[in-house]
Amino acid sequence: MKDNNRIKINFLLPYRAKRPTGGIRMMYEYANRLARKGYDIHLYYPLKTRFIPYRFPFPIRWMLSKIEGFRTFRWFKFDPRIAMSQINSISDKSVRDADVVIATWWSTASDMGMLSPSKGKKINLIQGFENWNGHEDLLLNSYRMKDVTNIVIASFLKEIVDKYSVKESIIIENAIDTDVFRVTVPVEERNPYSVCMNYSTLDIKGSDFGIEALMKVKAVYPQLAVDIFSIFPRPESLPDWVAYHRTPQDLAAVYNNNAIFISNSFTEGFGLVSVEAMACGCALICTDIPGHREFAFDNDTSLLVEPRDSEQMAEKILYLIKDNERRISFAKRGNEYVKKYSWEVAINKMEAVIKSLI
Repeated sequence: MKDNNRIKINFLLPYRAKRPTGGIRMMYEYANRLARKGYDIHLYYPLKTRFIPYRFPFPIRWMLSKIEGFRTFRWFKFDPRIAMSQINSISDKSVRDADVVIATWWSTASDMGMLSPSKGKKINLIQGFENWNGHEDLLLNSYRMKDVTNIVIASFLKEIVDKYSVKESIIIENAIDTDVFRVTVPVEERNPYSVCMNYSTLDIKGSDFGIEALMKVKAVYPQLAVDIFSIFPRPESLPDWVAYHRTPQDLAAVYNNNAIFISNSFTEGFGLVSVEAMACGCALICTDIPGHREFAFDNDTSLLVEPRDSEQMAEKILYLIKDNERRISFAKRGNEYVKKYSWEVAINKMEAVIKSLI
C-alpha cells in the first residue's frame, strides 16, 4: 500500500463558494484534514456544471475567475499544501490522474462518473436528497453508477440511495469541530428569553415561518432577545429588535449567547447548524424531517414541530421559556448526544474507505 504522501486525491466541487455553505464546507474540511495526514490533495472548481442556474453567461464567469482567482475563499482557511484549479468543466483533459476522486452534488457526481479510471477510484459524497430543482431521474441515475462508491451522511439517505445503487452505500455522518463548537457560557446562566436561528433566502429553509414564530413570541414576551445569522443581507422586513449577524466571525459565540435554537427547514441532508447549536448548549426546536431526526428526538434531545407551522413553533418556544428547567434538561441531553459527531471519527472512516479502494 502507498504511503499517504504518495496517494493523490482529487476533489470535484460544483462551484466556488464565496460564502459559507454546509455541503461545500464539509468537502473543504475533508480536504484539509486529509492534507494534514499527508495526502496529496487537489481541488477542482468547474465554471460549467450542468443544471446550475448561473447568474452570468460563461464568458463573463471565465473572465471573473481569472480576475478574482481564489481571493474570495477568505471564509475558510485552507492547508497550504492543498492545490486548487478553476476549470471550464469536469473532463479527462482538465483533471489530473490520481488514486481517488471525490465529488459532491448529483450533477458533479454524474460528470465524475464519465471520467476515465486513471483519474482515481470514484466516491460520491451524498449530502442530501437533492431533488428540489427537479431532474429526479438524473439524480437517481447518479446513485446507480457501478464504478462509484456512494457515501451518505445520514441513515435516511442510505435507505433512499440503496434502493437504486448497485452496491450498498456507506454512512459517514457529518462532523463538527468540537474545539470550536462547545459550551463556553453555562446552560443554566443563559437568558431564558433568548433565541437564535439561521436565515436563508432559499424557500426550503423555511426562514419566513421561523420569523413569524418569533414575532408571535415577542407579542407575549416583549423582553425576547433574538440573534439571527446568515450569509445573506439583512431582510428589509426584519424587525429592528432582531440582532442580525451576516457571516459572523465567531458563530460559536452567537450560539452561546442564546438559550434556544430553532431550525425551520423543510428538507435537510443533515442539519449541521442545529448540531453546532446543540454542541454550544442551545436547546433545539426543529422541524420534524428526516435530516433532523438523526439527532433530534422529540421530548428528549429536542422538540419537534411540523414544517411550515409557525404557530406550533411559537408554542414550543413559549413552552421552553416558561419551563426553564425543561429547557436546561433538553440542552444538556442534546449537547451530550452530539458529542459523537467528531471530526476524528469522520476522517478515520473516510480514510478507511479511501484505503480500501486503492
